[in-house]
Amino acid sequence: MNHRHIETFYWAARLGSFAQAAHRLNATQSAISMRIQELEARIGIPLFDRSQRTARLTRQGALLMPYAEEIILAADKFLQAASAKEEVVAYIRLGVAEIVALTWLPKLIGLVRQNYPRLQLEIEVALSHVIEEKLDAGALDMAFAACEMPHSRFASFPIETVDFCWMCSPALSEIPEILTPGSLSELPVIATSREWQFRGSTLTWLTTNDVHFRNLTICNTFRTAADLAVAGLGLAYLPDQLYSGDLASGRLKRLRSDPKPLPLQIYSIRPLSGSVPAHQLLEKAAETVAAAHDGGLLPPNALESA
Repeated sequence: MNHRHIETFYWAARLGSFAQAAHRLNATQSAISMRIQELEARIGIPLFDRSQRTARLTRQGALLMPYAEEIILAADKFLQAASAKEEVVAYIRLGVAEIVALTWLPKLIGLVRQNYPRLQLEIEVALSHVIEEKLDAGALDMAFAACEMPHSRFASFPIETVDFCWMCSPALSEIPEILTPGSLSELPVIATSREWQFRGSTLTWLTTNDVHFRNLTICNTFRTAADLAVAGLGLAYLPDQLYSGDLASGRLKRLRSDPKPLPLQIYSIRPLSGSVPAHQLLEKAAETVAAAHDGGLLPPNALESA
């Protein structure tokens, strides 16, 4: 005996006809008859008087009808509760790294608006070391960045990995075939931060290989760094997925390096104290859109229209 048997019994009794019950349940009349017979065999009593042309209940069937109705109503309430969107009311100050802002942040905002219309985000796009400082000071509630915060105070959940590589204009002369830590110190480099301000695998690669830039131009966005590299003003360490089009068109070329840097890990970071369910919901939404995004570079006005 299952819910379908109870449902069939309920509608056949309520509508007074196996044929109408079949229409209601989108089944054949023979399927309705079979379910009723199976239910009667299971409980050991007749539910309908077969001597009548209509689906008239027996005395035992009439006694069971209120219980069947309770089961049907409970099932409807179950389905309604399962399909209802959770009402989330929260205000979250969210820090995001530029790589997030240029890829899947608009999709995240769209998903949040669709599913949690009363979840309000105040977004700050900044370098990871700035986000780290603001998280530590409590000026941000959570972040999607490459920060590595103390596990005693913050929960960190990996969201995505991003491949970076050195790039430059094909017109830039005197670039070695393979970049080494030593050669980088002599070449014109365009970076989004000073060496010690990088985070994650990038900082690890620089410190492990004792890289020191002597000819360094600092700007705080990938877009500016890429534009300067395209103009032939130096090498830039850029996310591979954002500039695949420039690489394919020949505006930029990919440079090999030895040793090869590891991908950058983007985390969801939130404090252990003061965390609310909305933080975890936003984290799950970010995981969903980060896994689904196509890796393309968004147009300049995409963030404004999101």
